[in-house]
Amino acid sequence: MIPLIQPVVAKLITTSKERKTLALTINPKQTPVFVRIAFPIAVTFITGFISPQSAQLVGFIMFGNLIRECGVLNLMAETVRTTLTNLITILLGITISFTLKAQDFVQLKTLMILVIGLIAFIFDTAGGILFVKILNLFRKKKINPLIGMAGVSAFPIASHICQRVASEEDSSNIILMEAAGANVAGQICSAVIGGLFIGCKLF
Repeated sequence: MIPLIQPVVAKLITTSKERKTLALTINPKQTPVFVRIAFPIAVTFITGFISPQSAQLVGFIMFGNLIRECGVLNLMAETVRTTLTNLITILLGITISFTLKAQDFVQLKTLMILVIGLIAFIFDTAGGILFVKILNLFRKKKINPLIGMAGVSAFPIASHICQRVASEEDSSNIILMEAAGANVAGQICSAVIGGLFIGCKLF
């Protein structure tokens, strides 16, 4: 649904000038190695205190970040980034396909869930864009509002859609790095909020 919904919503609530806003000037080399290593560890601990139910999911996400940034596990980082990711994707697909029986899936309840998901993506996309537009009212250097729509947890497709819509207005405007950052933040927040809901037995 993301590739179908997000471009339409983005073009409806942003102007061509806003979509042409250049990316922020970021130099990853300015971040010390110590900070890049401490970040995933700190996030895992903080998440564990706030939402223990989501600590495992966020911990695995941060573990991947840690082995990439530590600088001594390059082979493992490459394996996780390529081979392991592909294997897990295949295994998940096979597992889901075996449990996805027609009599369980083709129901009114399932269609309602899809409709609710569609509405949620529309509001998430619009909300993220509008939030950035509000921030821009107080900033001298404006942020491209499209980055806000990458805040949904659909990683990494949302950040790619964000870049695609920006490129349609200006092919030289590369905002993928900022969009991916917002996308990862949305993914972490979704895990934390989901963990809080499960811990409070809200569903």
